[in-house]
Amino acid sequence: MKKKLNRKINDAKKNVIMVIVIFIFLIYICLVLTVSNRRYLYIESIFKTISSNINSFFINRVYHSDPISSNVINSKIKYLEEENNNLKETLDLKGDNINYVASTVVNRNSKTWFDKIEINQGYDKKITAELPVINQNGLIGFISKTGKKVSEVKLLTSIDKDSLISVLIETENGLVSGFLSGYDKKTGLFKVSDVTSKLSIKQGDKVVLSGYDNETLKGIYVGSVEKEEKTSFGLSKAIWVKSDVSFDDLMFVLVPVKEDEK
Repeated sequence: MKKKLNRKINDAKKNVIMVIVIFIFLIYICLVLTVSNRRYLYIESIFKTISSNINSFFINRVYHSDPISSNVINSKIKYLEEENNNLKETLDLKGDNINYVASTVVNRNSKTWFDKIEINQGYDKKITAELPVINQNGLIGFISKTGKKVSEVKLLTSIDKDSLISVLIETENGLVSGFLSGYDKKTGLFKVSDVTSKLSIKQGDKVVLSGYDNETLKGIYVGSVEKEEKTSFGLSKAIWVKSDVSFDDLMFVLVPVKEDEK
């Protein structure tokens, strides 16, 4: 009788330990999945790659079924891949040893419309977390997660006070620094806060990435000044910026990847 009781107690202990281990494992997985700026887990990568291929297949079928659309798509890709000099001039991209990886948007969820997209290129093309994502109109966002053949892009429209981006405003009299800190869905404007400079800022002044944390990001075009807003205390001002990017109509993007120096 005593042996049976001991056996039941031991079995109960094992079950409790097993439950605790599984619980800890699940918490770990949840924490990993919420972390940005990382590679997808192996299972995630497989799932994302399959999903990307399926979406790419249907996208290609839709556009290639119409000869006109097919020609437009092919021309667009060719333009994105070949017009490096034009892009450098337009977006103030720095460095001669930059390769532009053209990619197609293969997944976008209505629930996270302003937060993220997925593209059909990954680390096999040297795409890594935190690289900027652009098109010919300016900055779209940054790579947040990567798989071998698929990557997640955190859109600029998801910017908030917890993910500030350092920018510079190019005025007639010099550079003015601030932080991209918000996006207004109603107006479609981005907010640059903590602007303390006394220099005059005018509508149309160009706003670019400062590149303080990463020299290769310096000068990438964000948008142009739309209006100025005084703060309640008058110690700083907020600048509202209009992007040239149509965030509701993203189909093709570019990821500037630094080539290996020989």
